[in-house]
Amino acid sequence: MKNLKLAIIGFLFCISGILHADAPPDTKPLRVGMLPSLSLQRLFERFKPIQAYLEKTLQRPVILLTATDYATYIKRAGQYEYDLYFAAPHMAALVEKDYGYRRVSKMTRDLVGDIIVRDDGGIKRVEDLKERTISAPQELAIITMMGESLLEQHHLFPGRNVRIDYTGTHNNALLALTTGKVDAAIAVAPIYEVFRRDHDTKLTVLATTPTASHLMFMASPKLPEQEYEKLRAAMLAFRADGAGKEFFLRNPYGDSAPISNADMQEMQPYAAILRQRISTKKE
Repeated sequence: MKNLKLAIIGFLFCISGILHADAPPDTKPLRVGMLPSLSLQRLFERFKPIQAYLEKTLQRPVILLTATDYATYIKRAGQYEYDLYFAAPHMAALVEKDYGYRRVSKMTRDLVGDIIVRDDGGIKRVEDLKERTISAPQELAIITMMGESLLEQHHLFPGRNVRIDYTGTHNNALLALTTGKVDAAIAVAPIYEVFRRDHDTKLTVLATTPTASHLMFMASPKLPEQEYEKLRAAMLAFRADGAGKEFFLRNPYGDSAPISNADMQEMQPYAAILRQRISTKKE
């Protein structure tokens, strides 16, 4: 399956190269990283409007890139394989501090996670999840961290009296719940909303995490200053009442806005957890 995904990615890159074969030879494609929070097909569907917008606005080819998991995605950011990096907010805080990435824009809708259960699962309170299994996207996902923090507030500690099953994506976490493989799922609220719309399932939100800053776009420090300024201006102009209308109608992210110091400060505790978990994975 992994080889199949890589083959598909390579095929799509080839298509991108063909489409831009008539581009000036000195015009390098803008490499846009897509956070691997969804299936490959859904990621490309979601980012196509942004790709088309940037190609038109910046007058240069744009290619979409991703990775098989969050750890690889962060590692590649550290190797500066992306010019524009679409990241969860704790990843954005990490790459800014550790790798010198620069702020571009953020999604304005507050980030919030849900702990979700089946209507017929017999789970009525968070405490009922003791000694149960809960699915979550990835260990490095901020929603996973926020969900685990919420569980701990109810005296449920992963690895001690509750089990977390990391499934790779939000959709996989929700599918594990609907098929009865787990007793609950942690997922980001907008993806859960889309999942409910697309699947005939009877699910209930058991508890909701506190809010946090949402997804962010960051620019590589390797990008020349003039190109960075153009890119930042373009993404800040990608608004729900303008060029980004189609994108924001289909994706419940709110709108585009600048990233503030407060946004980044809020993410520092999660960035610290992220560093620790990445370090543990390397050992």
